[in-house]
Amino acid sequence: MNPKAVMPIHTLTRFKPFTQIERLTRHFLPLADIKHFSAHRILHLENTSGRLCLILLEGLIDISRIDDGILKGTIKAPFVAGISHPDYMANTFRLMTATKVKVAILPYKEAMAIIRGKSLWEDYSNYLLYIMGLQATLSNHSIGLRAQDIIRDCLIDLMNESEQYRLKTNACKYIMEKTALSRSGVMGILAKMKKEKSIGIERGVLIFINDAMASSD
Repeated sequence: MNPKAVMPIHTLTRFKPFTQIERLTRHFLPLADIKHFSAHRILHLENTSGRLCLILLEGLIDISRIDDGILKGTIKAPFVAGISHPDYMANTFRLMTATKVKVAILPYKEAMAIIRGKSLWEDYSNYLLYIMGLQATLSNHSIGLRAQDIIRDCLIDLMNESEQYRLKTNACKYIMEKTALSRSGVMGILAKMKKEKSIGIERGVLIFINDAMASSD
């Protein structure tokens, strides 16, 4: 696969199916429990009764792989989690709140019953197409790239997060969690980028990236 043919996460976000998510959410909410969670809380997509559907109404959630803990991206409200994989496939991602969040939670079986009963298959299918593209991007967007290119893409993704999230996030830690790169390697490339004035970092926080780097996809 040509790594440049895979759309960066911050670009793919522009294609988020807001209309479909809104319609699904509107039908789910009457049967859902609304909950608020602080930052750095793990959100589970199952409980003792079975699988859950989680609707992110406000805030940000980090997605990381369960098997190795690598951060794969940050999802922003609105978002629906827990209805994009079949029963025979285990969930492979862990969800952790990056900010305070507001979520609506209902059993997966009830969410699917609503989709059937309200004939929401078109909205559901369009949403699944987006999730498939998102998962392909999360899995493949760094394949074949040099370390400097991977770090550049991570910095662009970080810059495209909310200011609230970015100003609380250590850039080096963000990159290390999202990749398999070593701390020394990341720090060395960040220092080089800072010296070249490609980026601005203060106390570990990304302040800016220059226009040339941001437009080099």
